[in-house]
Amino acid sequence: MKMRSILIAFLTVVPVLHAQENPAWNKLEFLLGNWIGVAGEKDTSLGAGQGSFSFEAQLKQKIIVRHNTASYTSGVQHDDLMVIYFDSPEAAPKAIYFDSEGHVIRYNLTFPSPNRAVCESDAAQPGPKFRLTYWLEGASLDGKFEIAAPSSEYKTYLSWASKKR
Repeated sequence: MKMRSILIAFLTVVPVLHAQENPAWNKLEFLLGNWIGVAGEKDTSLGAGQGSFSFEAQLKQKIIVRHNTASYTSGVQHDDLMVIYFDSPEAAPKAIYFDSEGHVIRYNLTFPSPNRAVCESDAAQPGPKFRLTYWLEGASLDGKFEIAAPSSEYKTYLSWASKKR
């Protein structure tokens, strides 16, 4: 009976330890779940919008996959997929983004404060720079997508607030 208790305790702790191989993984946990988002008329040039997105740990917590879909009053429909990953257990996280317009963006992630993640496009990529930021504001997961022309400052393209489903 004692051996069984030890085995159960071991099997409970191992997945948690595995997920904590990289401390940055824990900094991403606030994103996990299914969310419903809303952007007001002034939050985007596309008109008011609403959509849903999810962040889900996959492949034994080796990656996080975000699926997103949004519709705007202008008639625009947007779908995208982003995968957050680590090149090695001690490396900072990175992400790669794909959308229904054909864009591909490679991001480096940073965590300037608790419950805040910033995805900034790789400076080695030619063309404009992109920055995608998420932060937890109470029960709301808020976000902002910014674009900067080469040698220019970032300008907000889209911002939103979301609630967990």
